[in-house]
Amino acid sequence: MSFGSLVFLLRFLPVSILLYYICPSKLRNALLVLMSLVFYAWGDTAGLAVLLAVSAVGYLTALWIRSTSGKGKKWALTLGLIAVLGCLAFFKYTDLILQTLADLGAPLSPLGIAVPAGISFFSFSVAGYLIDVYRDPSVFCSSVIDYLLFVSFFPKLLMGPITRISDIRDSIKSRKVTTEDLEHGTVLFVTGLAKKVILADSIAELWSSVREIGFDGSSCLLCWLAVISFGFQLYYDFSGYSDMASGIARFFGFSLPDNFRTPYSSVSATEFWRRWHITMGGWFREYVYFPLGGSRCGKLRNILNLLSVWLLTGLWHGASWNFLLWGFFYFIILVLEKHLYLGFLESHRFIGHLYLIFITLIGWSLFSVTSIPEIPVLFSRLFGGSGGASAMYFLRNHAVTLVLCALLCTDQAVSVWNRLMKHRGLRSAAVLILMALCLAYITGSTYHPFLYAQF
Repeated sequence: MSFGSLVFLLRFLPVSILLYYICPSKLRNALLVLMSLVFYAWGDTAGLAVLLAVSAVGYLTALWIRSTSGKGKKWALTLGLIAVLGCLAFFKYTDLILQTLADLGAPLSPLGIAVPAGISFFSFSVAGYLIDVYRDPSVFCSSVIDYLLFVSFFPKLLMGPITRISDIRDSIKSRKVTTEDLEHGTVLFVTGLAKKVILADSIAELWSSVREIGFDGSSCLLCWLAVISFGFQLYYDFSGYSDMASGIARFFGFSLPDNFRTPYSSVSATEFWRRWHITMGGWFREYVYFPLGGSRCGKLRNILNLLSVWLLTGLWHGASWNFLLWGFFYFIILVLEKHLYLGFLESHRFIGHLYLIFITLIGWSLFSVTSIPEIPVLFSRLFGGSGGASAMYFLRNHAVTLVLCALLCTDQAVSVWNRLMKHRGLRSAAVLILMALCLAYITGSTYHPFLYAQF
């Protein structure tokens, strides 16, 4: 079930809120767990068994970790992580490995394994929880219901933000919803919905059109426009989802961590990755980079640590070798920035911003094309390709959307919006207008699933 579907907007969400507020306080966590499982099963009934199995392994392993010490504790953590992350690897990467071996001549073929919805997100939540319990047994959730709510809370279940138990533990135990929560939650939700259905879905048509034409049949400028549109689509799609998730969580008294802070206003890739998909970056930093030694070791070891993190980050996004290339690309860029020119970019912000836009577009070019043979075709068109379909037709059709996307992702636009939202009258008018526009877009256009869900 998508946040942008009429079923969710007009049925599931209103019914969930109504039931929550008429339910006795002691039963509200159980109700949210039930609604979360219904939400998940609505879109992926088969995957529900995987969600429950991973959750059960996490709970039992955390119980084992809490009740033992010494080597037994380490064994419990190790086996639990192998089980949880092994499940993720099996569903997500088995077919990639089999297909790669088949391409190399092995008598194998993909099994056609269906990847459970949101497995990358709820697996990381459970794995992080096990490590946190290992480090501090006091964070263990003795209540199965409370633990399941942490893992399966439906606003964050399918696409994050990736939460740690410390992020919502207090709210799970005790919370209250204020008028401010409801107002702020409504603004977040409607803003996120507008990002998705008005901006992301509209600009997606440009990228889809070029994919239908083919890169080899598109001009240089059209290929650049396509990559720009993909970057905007991905940002407004995923940041829109994150806003909606945070807004829905506020309706039930929870505050989810920020996942985006205007990343396209950055002046370096280093800054960009502090602002884009913040909870994923925080997860890899806390549970991979720091345990490997982080930057507290020699230069060569630190470079190897960064390589490990970025190759894993690339693979986390999908079962395709282009994501590994994308991760390696950012590893190279971040190492170069750290050791050569990050200071220059930060002190020359205009140049740094132009540099960041260029680097990001190159990165999205690698990220967007899952077929490895197509990547050199795209780059050959981006850098010197001549002929092919002209960009002018697409510019005329999408110029307004492109300009809006470029303006609204800046620090300045967000600052102006936040100031406007402090005025109750303007806030109410903006929410009503945006919601009406969103419903019009949803009912009048073809359904577009959230782009980031596939990663």
